Amino acid sequence: MATIHDPESGLLPRHQMDLASRVSKSDESFRRKAAHRPLIIQKVPQSVRDSLEERYFVPDVVSIGPYHHRARPHLVEMEEVKEAVAHQFCRAALQDDTAAVSRFLDVVTPVLPDARSYYADSFDHITNNDFDYMMVVDGCFLLAVMAILARKYPQGLEHSSWTHGRMLRIMKDILLFENQIPWAVMRRLIGLWRVPVVDEFVSKVLAYFDFDVHTHNKRGALTTTTPADSRDGGRSTAWDDRVNPVHLLDLVYQRHLGLGGPAPEANGGAIRYCDYARPFAHFTSAVELAEAGIHLHGGGTCRVKDVRVEPLLPAAATLRFRIGHLVLPQLSLSWLPRCWLINMVALECVTDRSDRSGVSSYLAIIGSLIRGERDVEELRSRRILFSTMSDRRTVEFFEGLLDPLPRQELYLQTLEEIVRLRSRRSIRSGMHAVYYRNRRIILAAAPLLSLLVAIIGIVVTNSIKHK
Repeated sequence: MATIHDPESGLLPRHQMDLASRVSKSDESFRRKAAHRPLIIQKVPQSVRDSLEERYFVPDVVSIGPYHHRARPHLVEMEEVKEAVAHQFCRAALQDDTAAVSRFLDVVTPVLPDARSYYADSFDHITNNDFDYMMVVDGCFLLAVMAILARKYPQGLEHSSWTHGRMLRIMKDILLFENQIPWAVMRRLIGLWRVPVVDEFVSKVLAYFDFDVHTHNKRGALTTTTPADSRDGGRSTAWDDRVNPVHLLDLVYQRHLGLGGPAPEANGGAIRYCDYARPFAHFTSAVELAEAGIHLHGGGTCRVKDVRVEPLLPAAATLRFRIGHLVLPQLSLSWLPRCWLINMVALECVTDRSDRSGVSSYLAIIGSLIRGERDVEELRSRRILFSTMSDRRTVEFFEGLLDPLPRQELYLQTLEEIVRLRSRRSIRSGMHAVYYRNRRIILAAAPLLSLLVAIIGIVVTNSIKHK
C-alpha cells in the first residue's frame, strides 16, 4: 500500500490521508456556509413536500429567482412579460427612456456577489451576467406587483391585462418558499424608486388571514395593522431595520408574527433554544376539550402568537359548569392563506428560529384539536376556523400536515397548561362532560321540567289550602 510520510506520526497510509483531506474540505465547506448564514433560500424540505400537494410549492404563473427559472413552459412565457414590466418600471422610476435597466443594475451590482451565497444551490448553469440580470428583472417585477396592489403604479404604464385571477395567482407565487430573491437586492431597488409600497402590500397580504376583515374595516381598523404601520407613513424602512428579513416571504412571516421589537426574555436571557427533549403532553380533540369544560374561545385576532389558556375562578367555574378557556386566534384556510402558511412552515423548518410563537406551533395546536369532522364543526361554530375546504378535506389536510410540523415552545406550553388544568378539576370535568354530551336533551327538556315544577307547586298549594 502506498504511504505518505507524516512528520508527527511517521508513515501514514494513503487511504487515511485521503480521508483526512476529505474531512478537512468538509470542515472548510461547513465554515464557508456558516459564514453566510442565514442560508434559507432553498428547496422545500422533503419532509414537508412529501406530506402535501405539489401545487403548494410550484409557481402557477411566474418564477422569481433561480429555482424555477424557465423550468416549465408557462413560466418561460412569463419571462417576456417580466422583462417588459421591468423595462417600463425602470424607465418610469428614473424618468429616462434609455439604459434605465443598466442604471438599476449598476446600483444593485455591489450586493450581487453576496446574493448567490443566500442560496443553498450553486446554479452553475446560470452565468454571472444572467444571474445579475435575473435579480434586477425579478426585483423590479416584484416592485411592480406591490405598486399595483398598493394602487401606486406609475401613471401611463399599462397593466390592464393583469386580470384579477392572474393577480391572485401572482400573489400566491411571489410568496412561495422557493420563489424568492435576497432582500438585500430589493433594498437597493426600493431605494431607487422611492415610492413607499412595501408596507401597504404586506398589510394587504396580512388582511387575507383575517376572515372578519370587512367587519374590521367598518370599525375603521384592521387587526393585522400594527402601530408601526401608521407611524412609518407606509414606508418599510423602520420595519426592515428591526426584522432584518432575508426575502419577501420572510418579511411577511415576521410581520404576521408581530416581530420586530426587543428579543423575548426568559430567566434573564434571550430565548435561544426550545427544550426539544421534553416529551409531548397528552392532547385531546376540540369536542373532548369542550366536554371537559375547557371552552374554545376565538381571540378576535389573527396573530398566531395570541394563544393562551385561561383557568376560571372556582366560583365562576361552578356557575358556568366550565373550568377554563382555550383562547385561539382565527385561522383562515382559504386558498392563498393556506399556501402562504405552508410556505412559512417550510421557512421555519430550515431556520434556527426557536421562538415560542411560530406558525408551526399554532397549526400544530389546531391540528391536534382536529380528529374528525365534528371537531371542524366545533371550531367553525366558535369562529376560530374558516376553511374553503369541506370538513372532511380539512381533516385530511391537517392529517398530512401534522407530522412534518416542528413542535415549538408555544405548542408545548399550551398542551402542558391544558393537561394541568384538566388534572386539577377532574371531577368537575366529568360533570361537565355529562352535561355537554346531553345538553340538547337537557335544554329541550328544561321547559317541560319547569312546567312540571309549576304544576307540582300549584297542586301542593291547593292541598295546603284545603287542609
